[in-house]
Amino acid sequence: MFRQISLVCLLAFSSHCKGQDVIPQVIPQCPLSVPGLTWEFKDGRDQAIMAIPTRDMCYLECLNTAGCAGATWQLNDIAEGICFLFKEIEEYQPCHFCESAKAPLPVNDVCNAPEDDVLDIQDVKNQLDCIDRCARKSGECQFYSYFGEESILPNKCMLFKSCEDVTNAEGCPDIHSGEIQCFMPPQCSDYKILDHFTRKDTFRQFHLCDTNDNIENIASPDWDEDGWYRVKGEAGSYIPEYEVPFQSCGTVHSGYLKDTHPVMYGETKNATVCFTDADEPCAFEKEIQ
Repeated sequence: MFRQISLVCLLAFSSHCKGQDVIPQVIPQCPLSVPGLTWEFKDGRDQAIMAIPTRDMCYLECLNTAGCAGATWQLNDIAEGICFLFKEIEEYQPCHFCESAKAPLPVNDVCNAPEDDVLDIQDVKNQLDCIDRCARKSGECQFYSYFGEESILPNKCMLFKSCEDVTNAEGCPDIHSGEIQCFMPPQCSDYKILDHFTRKDTFRQFHLCDTNDNIENIASPDWDEDGWYRVKGEAGSYIPEYEVPFQSCGTVHSGYLKDTHPVMYGETKNATVCFTDADEPCAFEKEIQ
């Protein structure tokens, strides 16, 4: 079980109630894509390909295009699906019915790692499948070498912890190596902190409130207007997923998560928070992410 929530994103809400020092187990995976975000498209530099019906087909287009830094697949009723290939990826911007992925950082030739750094050799369908196998070993796998259908080891995928040395693959066609890039949404690194001890669900004093109004003796000391927050320190590490008593957590209407937390690193999830009253365990609700 994890004590911290650094890569699980939840938006703080107008309650003062936070959980104990344990959060639900998080599946350790490096997310390769993120929905709802893309980059600025520039004519003449970037490329749009029509009639690409699936996300994976779009990502394969990027892997097979020299200089592609990232791809966005967007659902489109007229063109079935549009694949945007980017030469440069800078600041994120929102998009509708879309999902984006960064291309791996290319590594020339084939990784030549010590035996202890070779995690596995697997049969795969294509390069994207090889990258996905590496991502599922997040925390271990950082590099891969994919041997294509025209190579000496057709459709083999080698997974590595490191790639400090390489073997010259000149004369050996259709071999692709790279370093995977985990795709974390911006709020997983750009957030505020909730860490005041009064937020613990065992705290029964004070009547503080997460409010944007500067009300003396009422506003929470660690609240800084609406935004993305991480719960840590003396506040605990997550929003409770269980009913908390009325007038707990240093406030009057204590809040708890009606749903469950995300289970994937970097996942952003819509959820509902319940607020307690003297007579009702869920007197009113608020939608959060």
